[in-house]
Amino acid sequence: MNRFPASVLFVFLTVFLSSCEFHCSIGEKDEPKGTAVVKDGSRIYNNINLLTTAVKVSKAYLVFDNGDRVPDDNFVDFKKPVRLQFAIDSGWVEQNGKVMLGASEIIADEKGRIVLEEKDLFRQYPEGISAKDAGAIYLSASLTLKPNAAPTSFTVSFRVWDKNGEGSIEGSYQLYSR
Repeated sequence: MNRFPASVLFVFLTVFLSSCEFHCSIGEKDEPKGTAVVKDGSRIYNNINLLTTAVKVSKAYLVFDNGDRVPDDNFVDFKKPVRLQFAIDSGWVEQNGKVMLGASEIIADEKGRIVLEEKDLFRQYPEGISAKDAGAIYLSASLTLKPNAAPTSFTVSFRVWDKNGEGSIEGSYQLYSR
């Protein structure tokens, strides 16, 4: 009886997605352009839902892997990875010039089924990252649709947290296919 839902999910993934990836990075990026909503002093682009605890985010926005801005309506062709970028003013706990961060990302299809989940994108930095670099973080989600796939949408949920403190950034955004 449990084989039917698993087989349906497998068929969905096989038909609609040819690949998915997650990446993360640190360091400053270019200034975004587009329409921003100002919330608690943060400029938020691309209809990103954002909740922060003990961290001051000056801006959050989406760009393609090559640095071009994602349109404000978040319609993409899923041929290039999409990066969620944060500019962070303060809030991470620094120890010996380093910050210990964790980051998770979940991608769900329009029916709420989890397509991809990554529990800690920063696990590859066991010694932490420089406090300066922790001011500019990006999380990348890469989805590739099969040719001629029907229009669809995905919700990308994320969380970045301080492993040595209370600071966290969490939220979600949607991507729509053309």
